[in-house]
Amino acid sequence: MSRKHTDDAVSEAVRWFHRFRSQDPSALSPEEAAEWAAWSADDAHLREFCCVDELWQKLGTLPTIKRPTKEDAAADEYDPSKPVRDWLARGDANRPPR
Repeated sequence: MSRKHTDDAVSEAVRWFHRFRSQDPSALSPEEAAEWAAWSADDAHLREFCCVDELWQKLGTLPTIKRPTKEDAAADEYDPSKPVRDWLARGDANRPPR
C-alpha cells in the first residue's frame, strides 16, 4: 500500500471516528450508511479505523497535565527565537522539572 493511500485511509478513518463520536451510528443517513459500508469493507480501512479507536482509548488514560500559571510563564527563561536544542544544552541544573 502506498504512503498516500495510507495517509488517505487514516484521514478517512479519523473522519468516520469523529462522525460516530459526534452522532450515534444509527443516525446515519442511508447515503452515509452506504458510504460507511463500502469504505469499511476494505480490511485496510477497517484496521485504520480500529487503530484510531485504540489510540482514542489510550489517550483517555493519560494523566492530566497541570497548565502553567501566569507566574510560571513569567518565570520561564525559554527564548522562542532560539532553537530548543540550545536551551536544552544549558544543562540539567537549568531545566524545569519533568
